[in-house]
Amino acid sequence: MRDTFSGSTDSVSTNQFKISIRCSVLPLYSASVRTTSLGAECYIKPEGDECPNECSDQGRCEDGKCVCFPGFSGPDCSLSDCPGNCNDKGKCVSGQCVCDPGFTGPDCSSESCPGNCNNKGRCVNGQCVCDPGFTGPDCSSESCPGNCNNKGRCVNGQCVCDSGFTGPDCSTKACPGNCKNGGKCVNGKCVCDSGFTGPDCSTKLYDESTPNNYVRSAPSHRKTQPFFQPKRGVSKAEIEIK
Repeated sequence: MRDTFSGSTDSVSTNQFKISIRCSVLPLYSASVRTTSLGAECYIKPEGDECPNECSDQGRCEDGKCVCFPGFSGPDCSLSDCPGNCNDKGKCVSGQCVCDPGFTGPDCSSESCPGNCNNKGRCVNGQCVCDPGFTGPDCSSESCPGNCNNKGRCVNGQCVCDSGFTGPDCSTKACPGNCKNGGKCVNGKCVCDSGFTGPDCSTKLYDESTPNNYVRSAPSHRKTQPFFQPKRGVSKAEIEIK
């Protein structure tokens, strides 16, 4: 008694010809036609051991189950694997990780930084290390020299100093009235120019070199006339012009 053959017929195209191939197999076996680099071949396997979708040509069929090639997964090997399975910090979409918020990298293994540090710093363990001149959690703020030495506040990269302090970094003690009449501010105190005195150098001194020893008083709202003081025996007097 002759065995009854069954099989599959399919058409395949080569570089030059379109050919038809029929695969004949014994009962309880199935056959399919597959294309190869050389043309086509019959793929024969026991019935009942078929794998879904023939493992999408991305795995081999063993006892009805797909054993996927590296980089693929799923019952029929149709899913592209992601590196490290995205470390459970993202989901795999078409072979690429879509990371959860707060994580980044091809496998979602790196902690991300807010705003990617605005390209003004680098991300280290989820925190921005800002470039010189910038500060803030995301490096978006301009920094001030010396952080204003805790004696002022930083506004758009410039120090607005507290009362009593001055300088680009608020490190210098300020002087009252900014030392008038050419005085200099040294450690918060005015060093007055010759002929002037007072905390802010606004008071003019008695001048021995003035003819007849006139005393010129500091400016006031009243009109006054300089007074003459003889060297001996006469008290001071001031004539007010009303």
